[in-house]
Amino acid sequence: MSKTPPPLRDAQEPLPPSTLLPRLTLLEWVVFAALAALIAAANIYTTLLIGWGDTGSIVAVLAAVMVLGVLSKKKPTIYQLNLGQTMVSAGGGVGFAVASYAAIHIVREDWNPNPWHLVLLFSSAGILGALVGNLVRKQMVQYFFPSGTACAVIQRAVTEDRADGEPNRAVTLLKRWGLIAAALTIPGKIAFNKVGDTWMALVQTIEVKLGFARMDVLPIGSDPLFYGIGMVVGPRIGLGMIIGALLPSLWIVPMLEVADGGAHPWGGVGDWVKWIAIALLTLPTFAAIVFSYVYRVKVNEPPGFHPGRTRYTQPTSQKTVHGILLVLGSAGAALAGHLVFGLPWFATLATIAIAIPLSVVNGRVTGDTDINPVRLVAIVLISAFFWMVAGDAAVLLGMAVVGATVASVAVDMMQDMRTGHLLDQDHHHQTTVQFAGVLMGALASIPVLNVLVERLGVGEGTSLKAPGAQVWAAMAEAMAGGVEFSPQLGWGIAIASAVGMFYAWLTVAPATAKWMPSLFGLGIGMLVGLDAAMAIFLGGVIKLLVVKSYSHGREGTERETAEREGGDDTMVIGASVFAAGAILSILLVGADLLFGKLGWFPWHLAG
Repeated sequence: MSKTPPPLRDAQEPLPPSTLLPRLTLLEWVVFAALAALIAAANIYTTLLIGWGDTGSIVAVLAAVMVLGVLSKKKPTIYQLNLGQTMVSAGGGVGFAVASYAAIHIVREDWNPNPWHLVLLFSSAGILGALVGNLVRKQMVQYFFPSGTACAVIQRAVTEDRADGEPNRAVTLLKRWGLIAAALTIPGKIAFNKVGDTWMALVQTIEVKLGFARMDVLPIGSDPLFYGIGMVVGPRIGLGMIIGALLPSLWIVPMLEVADGGAHPWGGVGDWVKWIAIALLTLPTFAAIVFSYVYRVKVNEPPGFHPGRTRYTQPTSQKTVHGILLVLGSAGAALAGHLVFGLPWFATLATIAIAIPLSVVNGRVTGDTDINPVRLVAIVLISAFFWMVAGDAAVLLGMAVVGATVASVAVDMMQDMRTGHLLDQDHHHQTTVQFAGVLMGALASIPVLNVLVERLGVGEGTSLKAPGAQVWAAMAEAMAGGVEFSPQLGWGIAIASAVGMFYAWLTVAPATAKWMPSLFGLGIGMLVGLDAAMAIFLGGVIKLLVVKSYSHGREGTERETAEREGGDDTMVIGASVFAAGAILSILLVGADLLFGKLGWFPWHLAG
């Protein structure tokens, strides 16, 4: 394989002004738009299922290489792949925001707004987010952004010159593991009886004694999607989720049973689980952000990149176009916020004004940690503006949705700009395709969400537990006066917050960081259950073992290179399994809905 990099461009003179529209063929526009819709749909499903989504950048790059290679017989360039990645991940960012909007279905089961109003809402707020990301590009591309940097490494790798007939390793892994994930997903999602029992039931019955709690079964999720997520995020998050999933049986239930002979005078188990999880996901997360800057460690740049060598001149009409989009995006968000949620226009504009600096803060956090704390934006907005619309949880959630959509797309664009910066690409064209990806994501996401809610439900007690949406719904109801806390529950929340902030310090301090399970995983694990947590943890263990096997017997620079290759391969495999499992799951749900309308039942959706 040839490792010769492309010749470096002369940076002494700026190029002529960029064109407003990128140099893409119709086929490339269509392929990238279709991938943006698919990743938006996949993000909705996984975020509702487990509280985690992926922008799909890596899958987008590899899928584009595969699809364009088949349809055009021509190998795509880094320029084309970078624009495709940017458009697709914009759709993924909107999908994540739409999944969080599902909180409204938890608060109001009869919720059924005009879908076109929702498209207007998410496309308008998404365009504002893209404008924010573009505005702070120069500052943000200086930070590491682990996912954006990894995507740049993979794009460079798949476009390197190869000998005739030499396979593209990353694309081969995508195909192979995507097909394996699809084959394993089907037996776990469909059944040939009305009860809905599937062929696959990987739940093992094990007698386990844990302190004063007794568990008769240790459930392990069989959905390949969980293992794909685990391979992407690693074992620390999975281990944190296991601990969080065990907390109700280890601590909360025994505590409530001890109180007054099991009469539960302190409130129901469900309320305690939900609010302790929220306590762990709010103040401790802010504390972790603060501590991460106290102990900030300089990250080395990946070798072989020469960012910023080409000076791309802004298109002459770009400022005018962006100004028009700013006005239209603000007006569209205000109008849609009123039509969908009954939000006063001034509340929407105040939400946007607060969301913009919060988006920059989120981008700064993501640049160091690779975690975009979008839900914290929603919590801040709900807490700050509840007095504007007191007594109406649905309207409060509308403010959270607008702000979180702006932040989700803005930070997504910062990741993409980081990738483009490393690859020395035209960032003006990245901005243009980001707008297209936002629109595609909004158009695809709304019908997908409606189908999933109709067929599977959303929230506690359903197939899609939607941990993030549960947090939003609980916060909105509390701020609207719909929740009464017992004094004991209030103390429990305060203690969990304090302990969580101390634990946040342990997860960041250099002496203890690598040994501590994820704080984020603790809170999410309490809401999603042990079966998913076990599967995600096992996926993380697989990643760890693969990386160790790559580096076994190597030392120094050779060891570092092998570990990086192992990490890249497991990232590709995990992303492939995640995307294939999520997309196929949605297609099966859609097929089941279609069969129902036709009165034809060749199989049944799993119960």
